[in-house]
This record gives sequence, structure tokens and C-alpha cells, in this order.
Amino acid sequence: MEFLDKLLDYYNISRKDYDELTRDASLADVPSFNVFDNINEVKERVLLAVKNKEKILIYGDYDADGILATSILVNTFKKLKHEVDYYIPSRYLDGYGINEEKIIKAKERGYQLIITVDNGIVALDALKKAKELNLEMIITDHHEFDVEPLDFLYLHPKKSKLKVTTSGAMVAFYLSTALLYEIDPYLLTLGATSILSDVMPMKEENRQIVKLAIKYLNKYKFDKYKLLSGEVSFDETTLSLNVIPKINAVGRIETKKEVNILVKYFTTDSYHDLIKIREYLNNINERRKQMSLDVVKNLHIDKADAVIIKLDILSGLSGLIASRIIANNNLPVCVFSNEVKDGNIRGSIRSKHGFNVTQFFDLNKEMLIEHGGHELAGGVVIKETDFDKFKEAFINFAKNNKFIQTQDNIPIKEEEINLKNYEILRSFAPFGNDWREPTFILKDMDVNRINKVGPNQEHLSILLTNNSKVIGFRYPFNTLVNPTVDLIGNLRLNKYKDFVTVNFLLQN
Repeated sequence: MEFLDKLLDYYNISRKDYDELTRDASLADVPSFNVFDNINEVKERVLLAVKNKEKILIYGDYDADGILATSILVNTFKKLKHEVDYYIPSRYLDGYGINEEKIIKAKERGYQLIITVDNGIVALDALKKAKELNLEMIITDHHEFDVEPLDFLYLHPKKSKLKVTTSGAMVAFYLSTALLYEIDPYLLTLGATSILSDVMPMKEENRQIVKLAIKYLNKYKFDKYKLLSGEVSFDETTLSLNVIPKINAVGRIETKKEVNILVKYFTTDSYHDLIKIREYLNNINERRKQMSLDVVKNLHIDKADAVIIKLDILSGLSGLIASRIIANNNLPVCVFSNEVKDGNIRGSIRSKHGFNVTQFFDLNKEMLIEHGGHELAGGVVIKETDFDKFKEAFINFAKNNKFIQTQDNIPIKEEEINLKNYEILRSFAPFGNDWREPTFILKDMDVNRINKVGPNQEHLSILLTNNSKVIGFRYPFNTLVNPTVDLIGNLRLNKYKDFVTVNFLLQN
């Protein structure tokens, strides 16, 4: 079977579907701002504020989605020649979302309009306080809500004609297009990055927007992305591995208000400032990685039906540690921080298909102070005294909702690991949520061909041809008890100077 046919079978699509899937992305693929209910009212209110020179505050969130959403609107108002203020709350000092205290302070400081991004839709107490103080708000958000903020203008994918849900920064981007009457390539790229960072479905308009943003990145080489990634060639993997973690790192481990510097990074016109902030972000990200690694390597995991633990860590690290644990143990994971605030503790859940996080939340709402997320990942706040009860519920749900293999590994031959087939694979990109990158299996590899490499001889290497090899980082060599082994991995391109190889990178 041809390599292309294997991929068509894997995704269960026809050649006609493939032609549509791989067509070039263009501005015609970006939905008009008019898909949103209330967009004209929101636009008119904002433009009136600009005309009247009102004092405006953009209130964001500390993750990549909220930071990018805030940056989109700050850049938009710069284009409108209207200076605005912004605030990214600290995970540790402020918590998620706008609250009554911030509303009161905003009123005291003379703000006449607050625009929330990536939050606000469920901040009912804060909205009530704003109403009492006669402080106008516009809410742009994408999180689930039960009660509409009827007294305030708002934009939300739920109240739109979008074919698929999207991120908070993309909602801000659509507002930007309404205000500017144009699509700015840089602002679209910021929004598209949040589709990846917030794990939005990689289909319909989301897919085409990410594809278009990658085209813009490779055409314009935006300094902010080039400096942060250290790369000059971009795809969704570059963004997911080299850019997004650095955006998220500050809010995870800095305990004061340092996270606001990220908005400056994405909105400044000063190259000197970019260089300074880039160095800070790189250092913070290295600290974040080391802190996570130090915790995980010292953990003892009892493998049962699920992993649920409390650790002496910053709560911002719980999601990263949960992701590392699930990669190593293939079980549902919930990691709580021992930080107690108002009698509550905060945790992060990571899962795979079969254990639906939102379904688990729905079945256990009576225990949850706060919760949010999607099918495979979520965040939760519970009373510290409810931990044992929550743990029992988590393990019982895991027992009855085992992981399922949604798609098989594609058999691949050594000779198929080449540049031509890598390019065929990339024609199916961008990959993401609901459009997973395929994994391949090399069957019956002779263990005598395996080389141990690296300073501590902990990595695996198998030379296939002059232009291809198998690479396995931190490979468990103690599992090699048979003459042959099946290897599962992904195809990756490796460039060194002018030499290009295709690697079969083993999954951990």
C-alpha cells in the first residue's frame, strides 16, 4: 500500500476529501466578525468609547490564551490611536477571572469601560458589583456558562455561527476585525497560537486559521515569534514546543504580577525591549522545566486504576507534572498542590480518550468549588477536607472508564522513512485536538542494531540510511528481553547546517 493510502485509511477520508483538506488557506477561510451575535452593538460601544476618549481597561488571564487575547486588543487600540490599560491577574495573588475587588479598584481609578478577554462570562458577583457601581463592561470569553450576563454586552462562540468552538484570543481577534475593518496578519497569528495553546478542535475554520497563521509566520518572520522560538521555520509543533510553553511559564511559577510583562512583549515596538524580555522568558522556562523534572523524577507512583496525589508544589506546576506522569504511566492523573487558600486546594487532571474529564466533573459537581476544561484535561478546586472523597470518586470513575485506543499505529517499513513521505505526512497538517498526528510502528526491529548514545548512554539510536535514523530519548533498555522489538514513534525532520535527515522519534 502506498504511504498516502495508509494515511487516507487512517483518517478515513477519500482522495476528494484529501484535496479539500490540503488546499491552501486564504483570507476567505476566516469567518466574518458578523458571525457573532451582538457584534455590532459591541463594536459601536467600543468605537464610542474611542471617540469620547474614555478610560478603558482590558482585563485578561494568566495563561497563553488570556495573554494573547489581551495583546490582540491592546494592539488593536494602538491602531485606533487610543491608549488603553491592561491587567493580567496573578494566579497566586488574584486567582482566575475578574472579581469584585478588581471592579471596585477599577471604578476608583476612573475606568469607564472594562473589556474582559478569556474570562468574565461566569463572574456573576463581579458583574453584579459593576452594575451597582454603574461601571460598564463588555465580556469576551469562550468558557461554558449557564446564566447569560443579560445586563452586559458580550461575545461568545456559543452565541455565534462558528462551526466549531474556539479560543478566547480568537474571540478577541474577531472583535479586532470588527473594529479595524481588516484582518491583520500578526493579530491573526496571535489568535491562531491560542487555538493550539487552549487545545481547541483542529477542524473547520480553526484548522484553516492555524494553517494561514503558519503561512504568515513563514512569510513575515515576526520578530516576537522568531526570537521566542529560536527558529526561522514555523509549524504547529514549533509553536507548541518552543513558543507556547514560554508564554505559560511566567504565570505558572512567578507568584507576583510579573506575568504582565508578556503583554508588553507582544505589543512593544522596541526591539531592545524584546531582547530583554526574551532572555527573561527563556530563563523562566528553563526554571519551570527543571522544577517539573525534579518533582517527577523523585515520585513513586503506585500503578493502579488512576494516579491522584497531593504535592508540595506551586499550583501552577500541577498541570505540567500531571502531563509528565500520564506520559510515563498511561493512567488518568490528578495532581493537587498542597497550597491551601480559604480552605481550598487546586488541582489539574490529564486524561486520554475513555476517561472524559468534563463527564467526571458533571457527576461530581457537589464537591467542586471551581472547575473547567475539556474532555482530556481540566482544572479543579475543592475543599481540602474533601480530598479523600474526591480521590475515591476519581479512582472509581477511572475503573469504569478505561482508556481506549481511538486510532491504531500505522505499520511503516524502514525504507518508508524518507523525506518524500515526511512531506506527504505534513500535507495533512496542522495536527491538534480532534485531528491527531498519526503514530507509526516499526515491527520486529533487531535489538542487535540498537546503539546506546549520549553522555550517560541513556538514549537509543538506530541508523537506517544515511538520511534516516531511529531516535529514542531516555529509552528503557531494561525492557529489551527479546531478540526483536516493536518501536512506536512519529516522523520528525532534523536539519543540521545543510544536511537534512528524517528521524523516527520514539514515543516515551
